[in-house]
Amino acid sequence: MKTSIYFNDLQNVRYTVTCADNVNIWQTLRGSTDAPMLLSYNDLIAQQKQFLLANQADSKSHDQIFKNHLSTLVSYLAYNGKTSDSQVGVEMLTKFEERSRAYLEQLQVAHRTMLDRRSHLRAWQVAVNDIKQAAENPAKPNNPKNDNVSAFLKGLRNAFAAQEETPKSIAKRAGVSPSAIARWLKGAMPQQSNLPSVTRIERALGLQRDALRGLLLESRTQDETEVKNSKDISYRARHKSRTKQSYALKKAELTAAMLREWREFFKYKTETYTVLRRERHSIWRMLPQSKIASKLSEAAQHHGMGCVTADLTFQLVRQFLGFLCLPEAKGGMGLRKTDVMTLAWLAVPEAVNSYLEFITRRSAGIVHRGQKNFASFIASLTSKDNGYLTQQPSFAKRLPAEFTTDSFEALCAQTHLLARAWKDKANGQSRKPDEPIRGLLILPDPLAPVFRAIKALDDEAASAAPGSIDEAVRKRDALLMSMLVANPLRRRNFVLMTYEEDGSGNLYRRHDGWRLRFEANDFKNEGGAANSDYDAPLPSELSDRIEEYLEEYRPRLLKSNPDAIWVLPSRQGLVWRNLSKQLEKITKRLIPETPGFGPHALRHLVPTVYLREHPNDFPTVAQLLHDRLETVMKVYAHLRQDDSFGRWQEHLRAIPHR
Repeated sequence: MKTSIYFNDLQNVRYTVTCADNVNIWQTLRGSTDAPMLLSYNDLIAQQKQFLLANQADSKSHDQIFKNHLSTLVSYLAYNGKTSDSQVGVEMLTKFEERSRAYLEQLQVAHRTMLDRRSHLRAWQVAVNDIKQAAENPAKPNNPKNDNVSAFLKGLRNAFAAQEETPKSIAKRAGVSPSAIARWLKGAMPQQSNLPSVTRIERALGLQRDALRGLLLESRTQDETEVKNSKDISYRARHKSRTKQSYALKKAELTAAMLREWREFFKYKTETYTVLRRERHSIWRMLPQSKIASKLSEAAQHHGMGCVTADLTFQLVRQFLGFLCLPEAKGGMGLRKTDVMTLAWLAVPEAVNSYLEFITRRSAGIVHRGQKNFASFIASLTSKDNGYLTQQPSFAKRLPAEFTTDSFEALCAQTHLLARAWKDKANGQSRKPDEPIRGLLILPDPLAPVFRAIKALDDEAASAAPGSIDEAVRKRDALLMSMLVANPLRRRNFVLMTYEEDGSGNLYRRHDGWRLRFEANDFKNEGGAANSDYDAPLPSELSDRIEEYLEEYRPRLLKSNPDAIWVLPSRQGLVWRNLSKQLEKITKRLIPETPGFGPHALRHLVPTVYLREHPNDFPTVAQLLHDRLETVMKVYAHLRQDDSFGRWQEHLRAIPHR
């Protein structure tokens, strides 16, 4: 009899282990938990070798990983008085923690080597547990992601499970790319151009024609239905639509004269002293590149320093100039590019008002912070005493004659008034922080799905190839979510968070536990959080997770960049700039109650949950968010309303009914 057992790891494509006399090899003995498995270490080694080496593009690297794991196992077995012919026993089951700790303590090797050995042993134990659970629950593959497997993926996996050959061999025999098969087995859907390859695989697997292609059609229909039924977010839908209709001028489209104008304005906003007058609070903050979480345009950098505000403003300018060139049929002013290459257009009331109306239409009529920011920018440029444009009447010569019938001073005054009117009107909210998490806010325990997702990431890490980047990435993501719940800071703080063994990084360990510290200029709001430093504890429950990550998983991510000091690097060991997008993908996949959310939404969820249990304790929330008390009270005022109505209802209940 031959039986196949799935190890459904979507990240590493654990295929099948097919063995003769399957009962004798894979079943565990019932009864005593100390009884050995009917599985020899030779069988375990064979299974792990297939798992690590089958269908891997980097065969040399994975071959060395397997050899390292095998060496540790042989040494551990010798310590326990066993050989590879022995059955898997308590040293990998009920007494693994005790035996492995004793084994590691007696080793006389470097600390790094001991950590590697510990990681190898854990990987072997995970493999044993996988086999044990699969044998006890053959109808329930040990994979948290298997609940939503498509019809095509199920059919494909079942077809490969029934084969003696490896998927790689079958793919080569069918004339299909082995890497394509690996992607399909991980969950990717073949494109229309791949249909001939699907047919060849059907023949190689001995299936009827269209057996898999029919399932592929069924899966696509299912996916389309899920998309239609998914919870959509109005802001994301509008943003997606706007992205397809981009109108901003590219930097390469700007003339040399326009770029010179921008550089002069950039100097005016950032230098310590300028000839032209300016408001004290209007100076832009320059930061070292190491303090900037975003990728800045060259137009926002100078002498190795960068300015996030300058980058955002340069983008606003390019969008405004692009609008001026946009055909009237598309809502623009239909001007020639050669006629718009000057900042002087920001003082033309007709142009400014038309642009604000344009972006309002694109925002479904909502006058929100986007209009407010642009109007504030215009108001500062055209203010009577300190406006950058108001002080330079020569700019009038850079505009077409039909737009300068009045004096430049009069143009600036009129534009200033309309900008102030738009600024006062902009009270709407296009991007609502609670919209992505509304599915959680209606739950009695809104954070429970978040903790469930963290557990799922840990499970996925345990199912990944031992020693792999995928395993390290899952542990990194789980740590990120855990830290966001404990210390709900902004995205920038997590992107740039550092760790150094001498204790000088943002993440450091004190005698009483792990802590996070940031300087005042590490924060966004100069009028609020950026006025004070931050030094706060992390929960003691995270200590083991942090230490394990720093010792075992982070070094893998930094393999190609070992001197990097970021706590949460990218897969390539670089600054993890797409942290928000990754978190959104994770939450969309693992928290079905939501359409996915990023750090900002989680930063909103944590204080909301706390204030529900501790009404009006705004000082604590201000400390948690490292923000001003006034800001916190304004943002979470709706919770005060809930508390007020709750008190009123209690009062009504206390009134005697007659």
